[in-house]
Amino acid sequence: MSAFEVVAELAEFGDSDRLSVDYDNRAVLIFRVEGRYFAVEDLCSHDGQPLTDGPVVGHALECPRHGARFDLRTGKALCMPAIEPIAFYGVRIEGSQVLLGPASDSHSASDVAPPAAESTLPIAPASGQCVVPPLPAEAILGVEPGHANAVDEGQMLEALRGVIDPELLINIVDLGLIYAINLEEQVAKVEMTLTSPACPAGPQLVQQSKQALERLPGISTAEIKLVLSPPWSPARMTDEARDKLGIF
Repeated sequence: MSAFEVVAELAEFGDSDRLSVDYDNRAVLIFRVEGRYFAVEDLCSHDGQPLTDGPVVGHALECPRHGARFDLRTGKALCMPAIEPIAFYGVRIEGSQVLLGPASDSHSASDVAPPAAESTLPIAPASGQCVVPPLPAEAILGVEPGHANAVDEGQMLEALRGVIDPELLINIVDLGLIYAINLEEQVAKVEMTLTSPACPAGPQLVQQSKQALERLPGISTAEIKLVLSPPWSPARMTDEARDKLGIF
């Protein structure tokens, strides 16, 4: 489809900031942000489910389930767990009518400023729920707690590889979430981050990391510090993890 076509009347927005329409046999969401209009496909590229009820902060639309965010102006994925963009469309307002068409032909798309870096975007509260099951003992090297043998950094990292991100299905070490790790007098100290500040699985991943380390010999307690600076990026992942997610 190349020509713009009428999909709605402005009055249909009412007091809402969004309107759901059908266009080119797809469900599309049209958003009204600060007097301007943007349109994206109503389909999260991460889980294939609707974005209809997702909160909008600035020009960022958040998936209501897992916290992935997309730029309304470009469809670009702004944070994990989404890594692929969503389709976006051109919007024209002619009188009282709303028209949709190809983004490249949109009068409103050409003068949009480039999206800000993700770290400057306001963060919407995470609304998705993610239940992470307790870490199985077999994922932690089969070590019984309380054993007196010494442990080194390599063993600690190997234990943390048993902690799996529930959305990406990749362990937190290969994802590059571990920033620092050391052992001081049987106290394991770890600095770790999240793929997104809004990640709903954050508290569970921290708890699982603590559990994994405290089962190692020579560790009486583990202190997990969550840090968000510098922000995580896919560049921190191992090559194997990037291959699994199709990032080249």
